[in-house]
Amino acid sequence: MLKRPVRFQQIPFEAYKARLVERGMPEAMAHMMRAKDAGLDRTEPRTPQACTPTTFRQWCEDVLKPAVLG
Repeated sequence: MLKRPVRFQQIPFEAYKARLVERGMPEAMAHMMRAKDAGLDRTEPRTPQACTPTTFRQWCEDVLKPAVLG
């Protein structure tokens, strides 16, 4: 556990794009992120056979927690 809440809040694309561009990302790349979010880059559908069974919780424990706690 991280011992602090983790919250997701979706923001409008224009606000997201503005944040990315402010931090140095080219505007075209920001639009590519929007396409990715819309699923336009998926060449193979997500199926149990094509994906790992790792849950978001497990990923947080295995990857995010060590990265945050350093």
